[in-house]
Parts: sequence; structure tokens; C-alpha cells
Amino acid sequence: MLLWLLLILFFCESFTLRSKFTNISAVCSHEFCSSIKAWLTAKDEVNLDIHLNNTLRNGLRTTLTLQQLMDGQNRYQTLFSYDMDTCQTLRNLLQGSLMKIWLRNVFKYGNLTERCPIKPAYYNIRNFQLETHSIPGYLPSGFYRLHDTNYYGKPKGRQRRSVATFILDVKFY
Repeated sequence: MLLWLLLILFFCESFTLRSKFTNISAVCSHEFCSSIKAWLTAKDEVNLDIHLNNTLRNGLRTTLTLQQLMDGQNRYQTLFSYDMDTCQTLRNLLQGSLMKIWLRNVFKYGNLTERCPIKPAYYNIRNFQLETHSIPGYLPSGFYRLHDTNYYGKPKGRQRRSVATFILDVKFY
């Protein structure tokens, strides 16, 4: 879920750009969550509270889309979009040594679970911020949106069961 948003922002390195989170929103299906709250701190750090009331099992999928705000226009252009098996991707990330280090860094900001099934519980992230060296070097300065959709079903199927959606806006400068 939000973990994938944070990971995608954390994976590539550059030593020149800084970041500032500008907005966050989160929605979770009542079938899976009793409550969800996302907000930015006064220092523009990400906070998240999720009360998961249903186990998330194998078959959970995540679609990550990175978009860039077009200059002078109030629209976003998609840079890339990936759809993945969430549980399988999480298992694979924990096996690779370098990716494991990055994943552990995201985990240090909260009590997110590291494997599936994801059991009902209270999960949170507190004061997450991007380290300067973790901002993708190929991205020019500007405003970006990371859209994370979590669901059960087929990637292009009509009968998708929504679990949660997170949108995170960030400025790179």
C-alpha cells in the first residue's frame, strides 16, 4: 500500500535534488479497514494511521503510477505505471541485499508488516521523509504525483475489489 509509494520514491539515487511532500490522501475500503488517516506534518513529513480489520492475503495486487505535473497546465503526464503481485514483490525485495536495505529504511518509520498475509492490526508511519540521496536522479525539478492502488482481481479486469488507494504529491527541487 503506502509502502509501495514510499519505496518507489526511495529506490534511485541522486545527490542534487531535495524534496518536499505537498499533499497526501488515503482511502480504504470498509471491507478491509475500519479507519484510515493520512496527513503531513508541519515539516512536510508523511504520517499514516490504518486500522486493518481483514487479513490481506496472497492475490493482493498493487498498481503504482508516477506522474509529472505539466508546466502551466493543471494536468499530469504519466511517466510510468507498474502492476505487481504485492506479496510476491514483498518477498522478492526482502531477498535482495541492497533492496532489503532500502525496504528496511521505509520500515523504520512505522510498524508496517514485512510479509503476507498482512493480519488485522493497527499500522502506522510517522514522520517519513525522503533522504536527499534517495531521489531519482533522472527526474527534473518539478511537481510529481505517486498514485498507489491496491486491489484483488485481474490487472485489467472489470471485477476488481478495491482495498486501498494512496496519492502522494511531492515537489523535487
